[in-house]
Amino acid sequence: MKNPIHSHDYVTQDSKIGSNEKKTIFVVLLTFVTMVVEITYGYITGSMALLADGWHMASHVGALSISVMAYRLARSKNLNDKFSFGAGKIIPLGGYTSALMLGLVSLFMGIESFERFMNPTEINFQTAIGVSVVGLVVNVLSALLLWDSHDHHHGHEHHHHDHDHDHDHDHDHDHDHVHDHNHQSALVHVIADALTSVLAIAALFLGKYLGWAWADPIMGVVGAVVILKWAYGLCKATIWELLDGNSKLIDRESLSKILTENEDVEILDLHVWRIAPSAHACELIIRTSKQKGHEHYRTLIQNHFPIQHLIIEERAE
Repeated sequence: MKNPIHSHDYVTQDSKIGSNEKKTIFVVLLTFVTMVVEITYGYITGSMALLADGWHMASHVGALSISVMAYRLARSKNLNDKFSFGAGKIIPLGGYTSALMLGLVSLFMGIESFERFMNPTEINFQTAIGVSVVGLVVNVLSALLLWDSHDHHHGHEHHHHDHDHDHDHDHDHDHDHVHDHNHQSALVHVIADALTSVLAIAALFLGKYLGWAWADPIMGVVGAVVILKWAYGLCKATIWELLDGNSKLIDRESLSKILTENEDVEILDLHVWRIAPSAHACELIIRTSKQKGHEHYRTLIQNHFPIQHLIIEERAE
């Protein structure tokens, strides 16, 4: 009888990913509608502030659309069948791409702010404040919608698979390590835009009522620095997963300790890495004088750690 081929489609089995995808799509639609309204009204009224914010919204539609595209690709059965561990890595790839776009936005903000500081331009404060408030409201609504499903609040999910994929526990004990980098990138985009709007409103009020025209470019530089820092953090986290960095959720020393303290084994090789937002892989080679079979060690490990794809090689002394 042929051995069954086990699925590595961890993304579609993760209900949180599906929820994040739906909410991201809704935010894209909300941002797109706002973009169309602002650009249309900007052309009708001749307001450069509205036009500028409308095209700024367009850049976020593009960035958020990358997140939606990443979800769709990662949930594709065809792609999951083609990759050794499924298409889960497309999720951090989407986050990494968005992080690069966010970094470019911050650089353009910094350059434009510097140019405006050197060559001040006349500002229609009343119109600009109105546009900034509209942008702030849209981004706050988007952030609240995405935050509702953000990984700081995700619960425990349990999936069960046969053979090597038993005991699939999605319980990230360390909430500092994000479950879904693609979703985090979408959230960072709307929060960054909201921050930009807040700083712009503050600068515009200072310029209108105190005559501090220099406040606008200064706030632009501050916003650019903060957003660049967020982009760097997101880029660093996603690169770690894309390059199969050691899992930050499963401590290899703790895993080794469980085996060496309770069993007569010597660990020859150990690798633990994340293969999807809620799935980890582990390859382990041990040497022992009392062979108990790989299922014994599999149960021991998976009783303590949420490892979905576990390969154990047992060697005799």
